[in-house]
Amino acid sequence: MYEQKQISVQDAYTQGLSHYENGHLKQAVGLFSEIIRVAPRHAASHQMLGLIAYRMGQFEPAVAAFEQAVRLQPGNGAFLTNFTEILRASGRLDQALEAGAQAVRLAPGNPAAHSNLGLVYYDRKDLSQAKTSQDRALALDPNFDRAINNLGSIARDEGDLGKASELYRKALRINPGSTETANNLVSVLIEAEKLAEAGEFAKARLKISPRDAELHRNFGRLLVLQNDLDSAEACFRTSIDIDSTKADSFVGLSQVLFEKNHPKLALIEAEQALRLDPDNAAACHQLALVEAHLGEVEKAETLHKRALELKPEMTASHLALGHLAMEQGKFEAARQRFETAAELADDKLSALIALARLEKVTENSEVFQSLEAVSSSVETLLPQKAVAYHYAMGDCYERLGRYDEAFSSFEKGARVKRGLISYDPNEIDQLTDDLIATFNRSTIERLRSCAISSAKPIFIVGMPRSGTTLTESILDAHPDVFGAGELNDLQNVFGRLPDGTTNVPRALRSTTAEALTRCAEDYVEALTAHSPNAVHLVDKMPANFQLIGLIHAILPNAKIIHIAREPMDICLSCYTRLFERSQLHSYDQQELGQYFNNYIRLMNHWRETLPEHAFHNIHYEDLVDDIDGVARGMIEYCGLDWTDACLEFYSGERRVRTASVQQVRQPLYSSSKAKWRRYERYLQPLMETVGENRIRF
Repeated sequence: MYEQKQISVQDAYTQGLSHYENGHLKQAVGLFSEIIRVAPRHAASHQMLGLIAYRMGQFEPAVAAFEQAVRLQPGNGAFLTNFTEILRASGRLDQALEAGAQAVRLAPGNPAAHSNLGLVYYDRKDLSQAKTSQDRALALDPNFDRAINNLGSIARDEGDLGKASELYRKALRINPGSTETANNLVSVLIEAEKLAEAGEFAKARLKISPRDAELHRNFGRLLVLQNDLDSAEACFRTSIDIDSTKADSFVGLSQVLFEKNHPKLALIEAEQALRLDPDNAAACHQLALVEAHLGEVEKAETLHKRALELKPEMTASHLALGHLAMEQGKFEAARQRFETAAELADDKLSALIALARLEKVTENSEVFQSLEAVSSSVETLLPQKAVAYHYAMGDCYERLGRYDEAFSSFEKGARVKRGLISYDPNEIDQLTDDLIATFNRSTIERLRSCAISSAKPIFIVGMPRSGTTLTESILDAHPDVFGAGELNDLQNVFGRLPDGTTNVPRALRSTTAEALTRCAEDYVEALTAHSPNAVHLVDKMPANFQLIGLIHAILPNAKIIHIAREPMDICLSCYTRLFERSQLHSYDQQELGQYFNNYIRLMNHWRETLPEHAFHNIHYEDLVDDIDGVARGMIEYCGLDWTDACLEFYSGERRVRTASVQQVRQPLYSSSKAKWRRYERYLQPLMETVGENRIRF
């Protein structure tokens, strides 16, 4: 090549450098490879091939190329300086430390050599030595922006977010084009909960660097905290379009999909994140959250523990493991996890809130006093944190009998929460109208031709907080019954629309009889997967009261248990609970009453439209007063033989994932009856909306 074109090795090398600097990596690789073919001992070309491989994320070829360069020129400090960074990036920290120390010995006046060695110490969690190395780099060159950036990261790890922000800004003044430092600044502003400042800076940087995948990801993180999930999803997808090799972007997308209540889609993205980076603690944690939601508790626990192996200080996984333990009735194990999280966290609020749920709250309890001390700064909290705090304090005050303060806290929490969600209360009116119009006698009769014979499902329906968890626990205590919890499957299978939303009346209009039968089979198959050997499985999604007509028609051998409760007690219990990704009607008294009224409308419709014994009615108050009689009637309705185990529902080890997680671990008590009277004077909007609406049977 060189003889034909009369190009010297040096000229070829110069051209290769030009291609490299202009981003023409393929041409640069061709030239450097040809140089090595004709001059195998050309160390600089080996180094350049290593740098190109590193730039392309190909660590093994990068290391191999640099090994050749260093072997040929062992005294070249510049080679060793770059080799240190490549070894560090590929995770070979022991080799990187050795190379970095040698680079500093050979080139003690090179600030990059000290800075790269400092990064190795940083990855080895030796922040003191890391800082010393960066300080040496700056002593040699006060404007060495990479060292200033690295000192910012050290300050960030030490918990001094203000100093970190200051250092990142200083580095950017020296090198405004550094995308790494810009993203570090966005991240630290997010961590410091300075969301407005982070947003302004991120928007400005995106105008400068519209193809910066990391910047789009960080902007997505910011939007998640601002509860703008649609915009956050767009940011994560853009980040992935630009660079599909970064696990953290898939983690972010999974988080958004999970919050938007698409757990199966969230699972796919979390799995992809872990495939890209098996040692990514955040990916392990996110996948664990989704697996837990989908019922895979053992997988979730394993993943959370793996996250903690990778990142022992990851308090989110300690908290998640604590909540999983709570759901399984392992309260002491939960306490230990929450206490560990409190010890590790700089921000202890989430751990304190979790501990407060486990404690017998007294005026002098340490956790309660620590929580109460936060009240003076609650206005500075992120809205999501403020919501959790207000509800936690409401619960504490209620347990202390300080009911005025309790309701004030619940009301503050509800007001902030309502401002974070998108909910149109008129849509429930329209949906109820559509359900009543769709499921008339003739439609139900027509649907019978699509029915399947399975008797496996037992449905428990009613308003949220009406006693559905208690009812399920009684049934689950029976050896022939498995409580599968609150499942979205019925709505998803029968109501899925092309745009991804669900609406059963609309979906039925375009579904053939054959497809409806398949839907019924698919539903039973999905339900059975929760416990393949169970004779009966309970789906206790309360909102399935909307689909009693569908269930009766298409699953005629299924059992339907409807539990009713005194309206004010139901609604108060909803209003004073913070739900996860559901029950959006619960954060405004009038909207809550409107939802309740639509529930009454539908239950009256089913009573008038369906045969007399299409479903089994029980009152929560009757269950509390006479659990033996009501439970026996329920078991008989389900066609099961009686067992006294049903009266010891609280001693089981089943997982409970609702707000009743602690109550169902205790024998039945009646203190929740007429509880609303304590707050009667605050409930006028609700009382006026509900009026005289009651379940009557």
